[in-house]
Amino acid sequence: MGFLRRGGRDLTPTPPSYGSAVPRPFSELLSNAPSGELETLARHARVPDAARQRILELDTRTLQAQQYLADRGITGRDAFEVVQIREDFGPSAVHAYLGLPPTTADTAVLQDGRTGAQLLDEELDLLLDAVRDLLARAGEVGQSQLRANHRFLQQKFGGRDRGLEL
Repeated sequence: MGFLRRGGRDLTPTPPSYGSAVPRPFSELLSNAPSGELETLARHARVPDAARQRILELDTRTLQAQQYLADRGITGRDAFEVVQIREDFGPSAVHAYLGLPPTTADTAVLQDGRTGAQLLDEELDLLLDAVRDLLARAGEVGQSQLRANHRFLQQKFGGRDRGLEL
């Protein structure tokens, strides 16, 4: 029952169907995931569009990395760094940008000819690269385990005659 009614008819528009023209909201893509600070910061009105996309990508990738590492029982430095990127380094970069005066954040040159928005983009790219590197290292562990298991099975069962055995 909709809120817009006229003459007994429901005039509430139906929600759009999700597909290529209407993507699912980010919050629905990871419905079991808690909303993090990065997702909240990405919604801030002063965040440039290019940075907003990188922030959301960083939020998604760090969450996926945390889940991947946890599923494989990988703890230690790599797992800690992913948490730091998601909960500390990423939000700190965005907060630093938001601390700039709104009138000059995208125009004033701050370092090496770059504006605050350009520095934020570079920092977010560095963090995204770090997450990719962490996942690559974790993937190497999985690849090593798969190769070792393959060698074991080859040695154990590979030399047998595939013909009929009685």
